[in-house]
Amino acid sequence: MNSKTKTSVWKNYFSMLRHAGLPWVLMVICFVLSLLVSILSLALANQISVVLQENVPIHSAVPEIWKLIGVIIGGIVCIVASAHLQGIVTAQIDRNVQRYAVSKVLHLKTKDLETTDTREFITRLTDDTAKNSPFIIELAINEIPRLYYIVGAIISVSQIGQPVLVGAMFLLIPGIVLLAFVSGLITFRNRNKIQARLADVTARLAEKIDDVELIKSYGTEEKEIEAGNRVLDELKKVRKEGVLVDRVNQFISTFIWFIDIIIIVVPPTLLMFRGAIDRGTYAAYILLVSKFETYVKEHLKVWVALKEAQGATRRLSALLNIEGEMDRTADSVPEKGDIAFDKVSFAYGENYILKDLSFTIPHGKKTGIVGLSGSGKSTVLNLIEKFYEPDEGMILLGGRNIQDADYLQYRSRFAYLPQNAPAISGTVREMLRFSAARDYTDSEMIEALKAVLLYDDLEPLGGLDYEIGNSGENLSGGQRQKLGIARMLLSDAEYVLLDEATSALDPEATALIQKRIDEKCAGKTLIVVAHDLSTIENADSILVLEEGRLIGQGTHQELKEKLPLYAGLVKGV
Repeated sequence: MNSKTKTSVWKNYFSMLRHAGLPWVLMVICFVLSLLVSILSLALANQISVVLQENVPIHSAVPEIWKLIGVIIGGIVCIVASAHLQGIVTAQIDRNVQRYAVSKVLHLKTKDLETTDTREFITRLTDDTAKNSPFIIELAINEIPRLYYIVGAIISVSQIGQPVLVGAMFLLIPGIVLLAFVSGLITFRNRNKIQARLADVTARLAEKIDDVELIKSYGTEEKEIEAGNRVLDELKKVRKEGVLVDRVNQFISTFIWFIDIIIIVVPPTLLMFRGAIDRGTYAAYILLVSKFETYVKEHLKVWVALKEAQGATRRLSALLNIEGEMDRTADSVPEKGDIAFDKVSFAYGENYILKDLSFTIPHGKKTGIVGLSGSGKSTVLNLIEKFYEPDEGMILLGGRNIQDADYLQYRSRFAYLPQNAPAISGTVREMLRFSAARDYTDSEMIEALKAVLLYDDLEPLGGLDYEIGNSGENLSGGQRQKLGIARMLLSDAEYVLLDEATSALDPEATALIQKRIDEKCAGKTLIVVAHDLSTIENADSILVLEEGRLIGQGTHQELKEKLPLYAGLVKGV
């Protein structure tokens, strides 16, 4: 990774923490508790030395023993409280970072979502985001208290007056540093490989589930299972490498621990046998250096945690680097006005869907959009909704470029119903109230369901309390369309966009529901992409598209008489 990439990673990292927010009050309390643990650990060694001094009368030792008990109890309380609160802080940091990352995904532009395999973000939003809290905890809460103890321990051992003991302390450090460095590097590389495989598995499994009907229709279940198993085998292989990495880390750690024990115990033992130090000093030294070794190791855990956070943030940076809809300042939105396309061109990659397209949709009128498949009809609605941005030209609302308008304010003026009528898990009531400006009453919602001929289907199943399932899986395609239209009928939006919204309904239901839509949208701007031309026969104006260009505009009767393509569409040719 070059320096520019590293800079970008850490810039994204600290930007992410700034936007996510940290629980600073709890972190300060944890810091104080961690510092108290270090202070009491130093005091414990000193008090042990006092209590174990030779030739001390028992009546003189009793008060010192009580002090020792007090230090031990205080240390235990602080350790338990600190561990508990640090667990809470960890959970809050993970939650805040995950919220921020999820918000970034939901605010991505539609075009970026379609050109990125966002299913890989699932592991990034769950697992990668949890890699940040250990580093923050170690650095912001525990690092200074550890350094305080390390410095205090060195001073205390120096005051013993035996240079060999000070040398033994410092001799511990190289092995610990080497362990942390090697462990950090191999862990970083292996965890990156595991996360890459996890993202791949998530994406592929999601694809199989999304396309399960296609797979079943062609009888390729076993083939797809085999392909999925190959991916799982790759993940298993990498995880086995991870197990090996863990075992190598454990071996290195055990070996270093054995060497450390020799370094800690042998020098003071020899000095005590020679009478150079007493038993109190011996015990204090063992306590000081044992904790010193532990804190040096934990101090170097910052390096391992840093490498984990760096790897996770590098993966997240692909998400954090994408400019979202909310990343630019925007103007307010005109209340009302005509919608005008001014020489608009739009392409998916190298393929132009719309080319130099210009027309005006009058405010308060019904406008139909028709054309053969692939002519750009749905793309026009997506551009109006600001799901996409034109590659060339402008789209104007009330004479103002919609790209300068605030996304939330702008879309709040629109009710949009795509052909597939997407739904979100929950009850019928929750779906009807989804993003509503106010809470509709039960009677209002029931009337809307009756208007679209859906209430009689739902009433025996629980009515408004019926669970529609994940993505509305408990409803048929026609029922999802009816539910979407019912939600639109409840809306007070000034602009209504329908993309073949009744395509899954029979002709009789289509005619009745379209009549209800026209009644509800009287005086509003209604834009209908239609395959069934009966739904737009009464439109004030109809736009006819062919290969992304406008080839005709007029009423139903005018176009039927003057435009062969439209006449063919009317006849179903």
